[in-house]
Amino acid sequence: MDNRQQAIGLMMLCPMSLALMGYAVKLSHHVPVALVLLARFGISALVYGTWLGLRGFEFRSIRPTRHVLRTALGFSSVACLFGAISMIPLSTALCLSYTVPLFTYVISVALGHLKADIRFVYVAIAIVAIALIVRPSADINLLGACLGLASAFFGALALFEIKRIAKTEGSDAILIMYFLYSTLALLLFSIFGTQRLEDDITASLPALIGVGLFGLAYQFSLVGSLARAPVATVSLALLAAVAIGYGIDIIALGAQVSGWAVLGTALLAASIAGYSLTDRSQ
Repeated sequence: MDNRQQAIGLMMLCPMSLALMGYAVKLSHHVPVALVLLARFGISALVYGTWLGLRGFEFRSIRPTRHVLRTALGFSSVACLFGAISMIPLSTALCLSYTVPLFTYVISVALGHLKADIRFVYVAIAIVAIALIVRPSADINLLGACLGLASAFFGALALFEIKRIAKTEGSDAILIMYFLYSTLALLLFSIFGTQRLEDDITASLPALIGVGLFGLAYQFSLVGSLARAPVATVSLALLAAVAIGYGIDIIALGAQVSGWAVLGTALLAASIAGYSLTDRSQ
């Protein structure tokens, strides 16, 4: 299989695994959020750490203190995404979280790293789309929508931090420390926190395992896609998760999605697609 075929396969797996992870999060709605997050990061830490060990990865070469901020930002992004998924339709939550490129662009312009150009038009369209999504007649939980946007904001900040530490740390070190730090924090919270686990946690085990495995598949396919294709192309491919999420909302979850929410989500997806196409041509 050549590089192009691998890229296509990974870019197909990426949105599918993300949408299925979101579905598993939906099915875990009566389980404490901390436990859902622990499934997401704990399984990834176990599988990825074992794989690195079998490859003979030199764990002692990692500089742990350099990964704290990246972990905090990435963890905040995932936590906000899971919160959004639990409150609003899956397709809308995923689409709001995909505004990461728009946040990255605005932050870059604000910091003077980039000059404002035609891409600001897509930012303006995204703002209109978000206004449609959160309008009262759209019947979308405002807190859930805000969490979706917060997920994108923290994700954009995490990208800047990843670029910074990638100058001295490899991608394997960045990923495993992200998984390990997040898992450790969640274990400490579970031990010392006041949140109790429900008695019916056994019934939710398949969904929790799905959160972990689909989350790991998404992480692997995302990293693999980015190594083989431009960021803008991967961003376009990821929008397929919004369509898959909409199908899950209607068919699997029986959700009643308002016309305004669908219109806003479609407009937001179009703005992200337009931005990605413009960014690819820059």
